[in-house]
Order: sequence, then C-alpha cells, then structure tokens
Amino acid sequence: MPPLPALFTLIGLLPAMALAAGRDGVKIAPHVRLERVHFDQNLLPDRGHTGFGALLYDAAGKLVLHEGHKTWLYTTGLFESPPGGRRDWYGKWISYVREFDVKTLASGPSAVALGLGGADRWAVIHDVIQVNPRLFVAFYSANGAVRAAVSDRPDAPFTTVRDFSIEVTKAWEKAGGMEDSLESNGAHVLIDESEAAVSLWLGYDSYHVDRTAGQLGWAKVRIDKISRDVRLIAKYPGNPLPFLPKDYIAARCGGNLATDVRLGNQYAFFYYSRPNREKIMLTVALSPDPLFRHVSRIVEVEPPLGDEQVIEKFESYMLDGELHIIYENKLAANHWGTGIRIYKIDE
Repeated sequence: MPPLPALFTLIGLLPAMALAAGRDGVKIAPHVRLERVHFDQNLLPDRGHTGFGALLYDAAGKLVLHEGHKTWLYTTGLFESPPGGRRDWYGKWISYVREFDVKTLASGPSAVALGLGGADRWAVIHDVIQVNPRLFVAFYSANGAVRAAVSDRPDAPFTTVRDFSIEVTKAWEKAGGMEDSLESNGAHVLIDESEAAVSLWLGYDSYHVDRTAGQLGWAKVRIDKISRDVRLIAKYPGNPLPFLPKDYIAARCGGNLATDVRLGNQYAFFYYSRPNREKIMLTVALSPDPLFRHVSRIVEVEPPLGDEQVIEKFESYMLDGELHIIYENKLAANHWGTGIRIYKIDE
C-alpha cells in the first residue's frame, strides 16, 4: 500500500464555542452538525476501578449485544489486594468487566477480567473482539508494549497469549518522550476471515508519560481460531496516521471504528489532540476509507466538561439515531472514571 498522505483539512474551534450550551452544535462536515444532548462525567455508580477501557465488538467493528441492548464493559483500576490475595498485583493497573446496557446506561457489578502476567507492568484492556461465540480476544497495554489475551467468555478471566507483543521499533514511536511505550487504542479493521483464522488491522499509538505526546498507527495481526494464538504480521508502512496538526504534540488515544457510525457518509475516528500539555480536545477525523489513508477533514469537537481534566480512549456507537461516545476521564479529584456524551446528528 502507498504511504498515507500527510495533507488534511483542520477546522479549529475555540473551546469556549465548542457546544458551550449544547444548543448550536459543532459543524463536522458541510451538511453535518453534532448537538450534544446528554453528558455524564460519572457514568458508573461505583468509584472503584472505573476507568473506561472498551466495549465488546465483533471483528467487523459491530457492537456485540445480548438480551436486547446489553453488552460488556471493560474498565481499569489499581488493584487492592485482599488478605491472602495477589500481593504481586497490589497497586498495579489491571482490568475489570461488567455488564452494561447501552440504551439505559445501567451497569452491573464488576469482576477481574485480566491481571498481570509475566513481565507486564500494566494489564489495561483497550480493545475486546468477539471472534466467535467461544473465542474472545483482548488487546491491552502492558506499559511498554501491546499484548493480547484470550478467553472463552466475555465476562470470564482472560489469559495472556504467549509471545505476542507489539513493541517500539520505529522512530515516530519513540519521538517526544523519555519513556518508550505503545498502547492499543480500540480501533480494528477487518482484512479477511476464514473458518481457521481472522486477520485485521489493529490500532495502536505511541505513549510518552513525560510529555503527553504520541501518534496513531496500524499493525496487522492474525488470530488463529483453532489454536487461539495471536500473531503480529507487520506494522503498516504508512504509519503514523495523518492526524497530527502542525505544531501539535499529540494525536492519539483513539477508539473504535464502529461500522454503523458515519458522519457525512464518511468513517469517523475519534481521538484526542493536544496543541500543548495544558490543552486537550475530543477530535474527529473523517475519511471515505476505513484505514484513513486519506483524511478529508479533522475537527476539534469539545474540550473536557464539568470536572474533567483529561478525556481519552473514546468508543462510539449509534442508538436510536443518536451518536454515543463513551470514554475514560480524569476528574479534578484525581479519579479515573468513565464518561459519556450523546449527540444528535443534524444533517
């Protein structure tokens, strides 16, 4: 494939104007506006291990539902070891799972979905794929590399896949920080599928704790349905994606590419952009191509709202004609949780 073009259109919006009252909305495309109709910075009722990670999607990017409008919601939080529990996990970021109703926004109790394995420093799930009714694959961040884990149930503990790792190897993955680390970001695009395996492009991004810098890219992976093995085939030669505006430090921590989300008949990729360390914006890139080889438009949609200081890890789905964006936020009280914004689409 040819390298991704570096040219795009950037529509800058002042944070004070970005849906300030949820009335006028934001112009996304020539005939498309988003009007926010709902916002909740504390979507989950409890305060423990509630940092958003992922919803459950199939390999084609469609939300997996059961019992009407229910799916599975994966979150992260610091593990607090009970007496006699896993002392080696104490104070480390691991992942949890709970049932979630995408219509009513009600959620159930949480349980551990993925703990630390091997040399992992984190176990933060960012993407979960139902390959078939008995095979679920989670891609997660280990604070260094992207790893994979498998389970035969979406709500049962996942087991890390031996030898799978997407690590820092390219110059753009190292730029902007002292620490080298990659994260899964929730995006995947189906390449092909057979009875034996499924291949897809997996989204990932570079992550540097010290400067909040980073960009987005693709890696081709193959999931064997029989052996339940996951293999890295290659990184996309056109990486990084052309999402980074001139003089910005970050265009990263994106989310899923839901198959039923279209804005102006184009695919929508939600992520955050940063012109500097002090400012962060929910941003959307539009493209006629699911791999975003060409980006036709980039729009900064909204800043953090309420008590939010950081917003990231966005995933989207359509319900009753409205766009739902669920994401992780960091509030002023230093709490990592799950927020949601619902938008009416005016076309």
